Amino acid sequence: MRLLLVLVLFAAPLAACLWDYDTLAQESRGMGDIKAVIAGGFPRNPPLYYEMRLERLTKLLAQNPDDLDAYDAAGVACDRLGRADEAIAWMDKKQAAMQRMGYDTNKHEQPNHSYRHKANLGTFYAHRWFSNGAKRENLDDLKRGRELIAEAIKEYPNAHFGREKYQLMVMDWVLRTSLLPKGDASLHAYVRNASFLPLDRLDDEALEEALKGLTGLILMGQAWESVDVVNAIRALLESQRRAAFAYFVELRVRELVLAGRRSVMWSSEVVGADLVASDLTIGTTNKRAIEAEYQDLRREADSWHEARTSFMLEKLSDGKHPDTHPDFWSGFAHDPDQMTVPEQGLLAGWNDDMWSWWKRYDFVILVFGGLGVAALCFVSLPFVILRRRRRAARKAGMATSSLP
Repeated sequence: MRLLLVLVLFAAPLAACLWDYDTLAQESRGMGDIKAVIAGGFPRNPPLYYEMRLERLTKLLAQNPDDLDAYDAAGVACDRLGRADEAIAWMDKKQAAMQRMGYDTNKHEQPNHSYRHKANLGTFYAHRWFSNGAKRENLDDLKRGRELIAEAIKEYPNAHFGREKYQLMVMDWVLRTSLLPKGDASLHAYVRNASFLPLDRLDDEALEEALKGLTGLILMGQAWESVDVVNAIRALLESQRRAAFAYFVELRVRELVLAGRRSVMWSSEVVGADLVASDLTIGTTNKRAIEAEYQDLRREADSWHEARTSFMLEKLSDGKHPDTHPDFWSGFAHDPDQMTVPEQGLLAGWNDDMWSWWKRYDFVILVFGGLGVAALCFVSLPFVILRRRRRAARKAGMATSSLP
């Protein structure tokens, strides 16, 4: 029963392959600073934002049922509000509109609506599976969601910075582990090592792509409080030998665990504390400095988010919305799209590379360094002895020549 409650409570972050107006705006801005994303300095909108959008779009589609973008935005708004059945219903309406219009991907001015329909619908099904209890004995919604996401990827492989392929990996991972006994010891390895990622088969370029994909699940999805996604980012950075940055992300995992968050496959045998049994080799002084920087950025991110939310609620309460009021953010003292992250810090520049290099080669350095010192001493010893003998001989000769 405890596992069920945890899965239901923290289900939303699993799948985040959503398309709406905000997605398009975010993609035009780019990925942003990963540190800001991990710290929480990225846009998260209050429910009223989506309620107002949904009300407006419902009226718009009653007058213009061929606005395909509006169906996506309406469905995502329902999903953000936790209304998965309504979100699925909006996608059914979109499909009906596409059929009525004779939609052709190769001819329509926006060629990606078939892909968007599948991507959104697959995500909504996955979210509904979780919200209905994430029952292992009934995986129909999750399987259906997985099929739709796979079809969407075939149609548009590089959407969302390529993040959908990693969403699919997460879904496959949940389907595999859901078949394991709840007390299976292998769950620990699945969770701790982010086993849905083939880290041993990814080159540097693929690792960077995976990092952007998983970060996108937070930035443009609902994985801000997902232990699994954040832990996977940690594992990626660790595999890249970026020890300082990996430890920075691990601090977010620790924070989530202490707040009661668990892996989607958590059980009493695989407790959250297992996720933070760090293997990173970083000096105590450096760890403390990274911890201080993390806490500073978290405070700044919380302050930024609170100021942004407060500003939004005041404007929204006055009937204004970013969709309809271009000057909505006029008067906001910060960048509403992302918290500004100071360039200085222990994770900037060469520090992370230095710690990562040491982590990778510390044993080799110690061994060969020690052997080198020993060899130097061994080679130098005869010369030292010879030099001392010559010096002694010169002194003896000088003493002899000074005799009367």
